[in-house]
Amino acid sequence: MKMFERIFLLFLSIVVTVVIAGKAPPPIFTETGKALAEKLCEKSEDKAFCVSSLTSRHEAETATAPKLGVIALSVASTNASDTSLYIKSKLKQKNLEPALEDTLDDCSKNYLDAVAQLDDSLAALLANAYIDVDIWLNTAISDGEACEDALSERAGNDAELARRNTNFLKLCKDALLINTILTP
Repeated sequence: MKMFERIFLLFLSIVVTVVIAGKAPPPIFTETGKALAEKLCEKSEDKAFCVSSLTSRHEAETATAPKLGVIALSVASTNASDTSLYIKSKLKQKNLEPALEDTLDDCSKNYLDAVAQLDDSLAALLANAYIDVDIWLNTAISDGEACEDALSERAGNDAELARRNTNFLKLCKDALLINTILTP
């Protein structure tokens, strides 16, 4: 009888804690690697892209959920840095159309900010500051959306930058999705 009472009290304390916190604890995953990536990406806008980006790094093969969160941010940050370099190289070209040059200038500023915000997100994730990760990722997404707006609203459009920007937004949204899942 004593064992039943202890189990009941333990169960009751967990329920009370969850009710007080107003949120269930984060899920515990038994999977690792690609199987876990597939599970985490179930609600992604582009599941195949999400799984592919999460499993693109060698360390993903045996990664746990927190490690996949780090990989998601790392892949997004690398993408933002590469896109920023692409924009800088385009801006060095001579005889750019003024509308394209304006678009590239705006996107360059957006991507410089996004790189810094993703670095801040990674530092916050490593400190288990999930709310800060959420804030920084949403800000990086806003930067990508501002670039997207500049690309679509002006005559100066660059198809390669538009493709890169679309991928950047997907990567950030997937990282945000994973962060939301990991948030206690």
